[in-house]
Amino acid sequence: MKTTRNYSNEIENFSVNSLYERTNVSIPLGETVITQSKGNEIIRIIHNAGKTFVSTQQKHILTIQEYLYANDIIEKLCSPSFYCEILDSLGYDPREFLLEPSEEFLQDIQYNCVHMLDYVCTKDTFIPHTTDQIERICRGDERFILDDNFDSTMYCITDKGRMISCSYYKPNKGVFENTCSMQVFSRPEHRGNGYGKMTASAATQAVVSKNRLALWACQVENIPSRKIAESLGYILLGGELRIVK
Repeated sequence: MKTTRNYSNEIENFSVNSLYERTNVSIPLGETVITQSKGNEIIRIIHNAGKTFVSTQQKHILTIQEYLYANDIIEKLCSPSFYCEILDSLGYDPREFLLEPSEEFLQDIQYNCVHMLDYVCTKDTFIPHTTDQIERICRGDERFILDDNFDSTMYCITDKGRMISCSYYKPNKGVFENTCSMQVFSRPEHRGNGYGKMTASAATQAVVSKNRLALWACQVENIPSRKIAESLGYILLGGELRIVK
């Protein structure tokens, strides 16, 4: 008799462990915990699979409580302008803050806002994007560029021997052992051709075929990355916004 794998329990366990690792706080499903922040942190909001953690300065706690009560936090986390809205509600000028970019970091620029989204994909949710253009570059090949923390295969599209897009993953350890963190990169001059989706599909297929959870994280303003994840069946778990002064 075939046993159906309960991925919802695995996702829940991952959520619990991920939140605890970042906050050292256990949060029940559907609950919100608000604590006082330390140092130069104005606010940090983490939402993961129905649980919300907030740390903020003491003077802002009541305002944040009212804000969270009146808004859908997962909807807000998906908006690139969320950090501006939060800063405005707390009495800060958003023009004095910069969101960390998804691409090039400029020198001598202080980025004091980090805003990420987290996705998960399982064998049940995965939507493959098949292609015969994928080349598997394995450890030992002179073109293989990853260290020992990553899997031994890169899923690539090449042009005249030059790698133009690739995807790969890092198997996680400890309490996250059954998960893999995904990565995808395409050269700027080759973006918009669907190569990222092709390589990411091949790498995701390799993960979920082993009944592991494929994890995808990207900055909220990185719309192409978000679209790739969603098109392959990745489900939004939540995200994190952190603002410091």
